[in-house]
Amino acid sequence: MHLNRTKKMLASLSVACLLSLPVTQVIVPTGNVDAAIFTKTEKELVDQLQTKYENLDKTPYSSANLYEVAPSLVDPFSAGTLPAAYINAQVAYINYYRSLFDLPAIVSNAADNQAAQVTASVMAAAQASPYVDQHGLNSVTQPEFIDQENWLTARQVSSSSNLNFSSYNESSGDVVTDYLKDNYNLTGNDTGHRAWLLSTRLSRTGIGAAYGTNGIRYSVQTVMYGDDIFRAPTKNSVPYPSTGVFPIELLQGGNIPWSYYLSDTKLTTTPQITVRDIDTGITSTATNVGNYSSHQYGNFNTILTYYPGNINLVSGHEYQVVIQGVATYNFKLYNQVRANQPAYETPATKPVVEKSVTDVLRDQLTKQAEKLRDSLDADRLVSPAVFGRSYQDKNRIYNLGAEQWYHDFYHYSNPELQAGILDVREHTMNREVFTSPYANQQTSTHAYLEAGKSYPYGQKIEHDDFTWYYLGTNQWVRQKTIKTVIATKI
Repeated sequence: MHLNRTKKMLASLSVACLLSLPVTQVIVPTGNVDAAIFTKTEKELVDQLQTKYENLDKTPYSSANLYEVAPSLVDPFSAGTLPAAYINAQVAYINYYRSLFDLPAIVSNAADNQAAQVTASVMAAAQASPYVDQHGLNSVTQPEFIDQENWLTARQVSSSSNLNFSSYNESSGDVVTDYLKDNYNLTGNDTGHRAWLLSTRLSRTGIGAAYGTNGIRYSVQTVMYGDDIFRAPTKNSVPYPSTGVFPIELLQGGNIPWSYYLSDTKLTTTPQITVRDIDTGITSTATNVGNYSSHQYGNFNTILTYYPGNINLVSGHEYQVVIQGVATYNFKLYNQVRANQPAYETPATKPVVEKSVTDVLRDQLTKQAEKLRDSLDADRLVSPAVFGRSYQDKNRIYNLGAEQWYHDFYHYSNPELQAGILDVREHTMNREVFTSPYANQQTSTHAYLEAGKSYPYGQKIEHDDFTWYYLGTNQWVRQKTIKTVIATKI
């Protein structure tokens, strides 16, 4: 992945549990009235995170203080070395950001650092254009004074690294922030840099940086390692913003895409996404929703990106992201910089936000759906963290737990259960209820869903040409799966 941040700023339920509430409950104070009030635990966490951020090295670097041994970018060529302080600071930033997403820390090592440094210095010596994708250096002419060994190293490492080009005297951490925000990405809003930085399989990295005579700092972070592909993921999903508390600074600035990654589950469709400010009740529909799963950045099987739409981001507010049919999660914003953190509000100062009957019904349906999902999760036979095999071989179906079946080949973990609300319309789905999604176990219950009603489901799976929804023990309904063809950049 290639970031460019030059002066032109171009890149760096069961059916019986159908909910029907009386109209007398049309409007009630929401249970989330005080949702944005930080709990004692949240305040303590925010304080810890603010302290961690304060302790990060923010030394600005220029060509005068970047090196321990300066490189020679003419004949005879030498890559030079970076001071340990620079490398350690950049790795500290990487691990600070990974900690916001509950991802484990990674390390760098001398060999990877040296290879990354060679790559940065070769690009600097060749004055590689910051306005062109430089992975593999296909658009760069090999300088005569750079030998074949160094040139091949640079070509290989640049193909497997996050690249950042900047004309600013940034700290080593600013480079990492650019990768995370990913708003200067020359290839668009695919968030590939972020995906590699937040990979659930990433174990190590290499750090390199060099200034060219053109004033551009070429930064390299090695992220793609063959053995990482086969590691068990440390998490099933990585949302951006993350769940829980999240720094507002990482959402501020132009053109910052939001994202949702799945380690093992592959989505071929592009879902609708909404973002709701729980404090104001305002909901926005996401724009520019893209599915970049085919790229498998960060060794993720699903990569969804989007912009949050016309939603006002306020420190102290709580938000809910709904990725239709995929996930629903909340986060609260705080200020990474302690001095900018607004005073914590108390329940007495919070306005009462009221909900319509529709919102009340859907909130209760969501809770029932989550209860269904959790009842399945509690009885699963395979831990989501286990590096497993396929769960069906086209002859036998493997039972993952009570009322749970799965059929996809070569899934590397027990698939994450997806709860949600099924809105039944007259012509959108088959309303007949079956005992199972699979033909050799499937009989009709002779029950039918009612058109115009909504039902909570605790799991959904795709089988043959249908998406099946679990409404309770031996209760499944199906809907024709809509296949979406996603155009991707080459």
